[in-house]
Amino acid sequence: MPQQPSDPRQHLWAPITSDGSTPARNQLPVSDPVAVLKSHGLDVPPNLPAHVVDELVRVVTLVWVNGRTVPREQFYIDPSDEGLLFGRGIWESTRTVDHVPWLWPLHTERLLRTAADLGIGVDPARLPDAAEVARYARALAGCDLVIRLNVTAGVPAAKRPGVVWMSAQLIPAPLAAVRLRTCPTVAPRDEPYRVWKTFQYGGRLAANQRAHDAGFDGALMVDAGDNVLEMAHANLFVRLPDGWATPPANGDLLPGTVRQHLLAHAPLPIREQALPRAALASATEVFVTNSKIGIVPVTQIDGQTFAVGRETQELAEWLMPSPRVSG
Repeated sequence: MPQQPSDPRQHLWAPITSDGSTPARNQLPVSDPVAVLKSHGLDVPPNLPAHVVDELVRVVTLVWVNGRTVPREQFYIDPSDEGLLFGRGIWESTRTVDHVPWLWPLHTERLLRTAADLGIGVDPARLPDAAEVARYARALAGCDLVIRLNVTAGVPAAKRPGVVWMSAQLIPAPLAAVRLRTCPTVAPRDEPYRVWKTFQYGGRLAANQRAHDAGFDGALMVDAGDNVLEMAHANLFVRLPDGWATPPANGDLLPGTVRQHLLAHAPLPIREQALPRAALASATEVFVTNSKIGIVPVTQIDGQTFAVGRETQELAEWLMPSPRVSG
């Protein structure tokens, strides 16, 4: 009879199958989980329970590729893949609730539309459904996570499809509010990389970094006509004297899944309309939203401040589903 390992954490990197099981073969031992976490930029307190450390190790080291969860060291992208060479890749990201990915159908639908728009061939059957995502999330940790789904273009000339994979990260700490600095939008109008989630995301990250360097929490994009558009990674909603409004998705911004959900189902009416920067002077509440952060109030744009209003709080409570509490 095979000898059982003395430390169950030796199984942390065993490949996980699509049903969530971890076979006992091909194990890659983790001799120092804390060191592994440190190498991924995570410093854990010395008194953190061992099972929590183990879960963190799985989160940072295991990726889902074509139905199997494997160590990142076994993950491979063809050096000729156009996603790697030319940024021809697309992605979606959302948090889980009770391990189920939030608004997942909206994310996969958007990914397929993006793929068609950019001429990236993606077989829908290769994309994980919500149940598959949930199995992956449960195999990693007992807590909810942020899941990112990625697709590359592959090597079209050789008829080699791209890679479809998922990774996970911890849900960031909730933000009480954000302060934004306006900046010019990062891409020409009607540029696909302006309105879809692609690997060419560097302009948005750079805009946010410039805002951070100026003492703000993020960047608010403004077009050539001085209309406010969106935060670098979240959509904007403004409470004007005659109701809630959000900038239109007419080729100027990336239309988020939460934005789509709010426009279709919010308990308060929300309309799409152009928002000149001057219109902010009459706004009483402002918030931003995406599927990682839910709704976060905006308390400052440049030199103007805003209160965290009642309607923003009500919409935030309505929007974000609450995880079930196990008995």
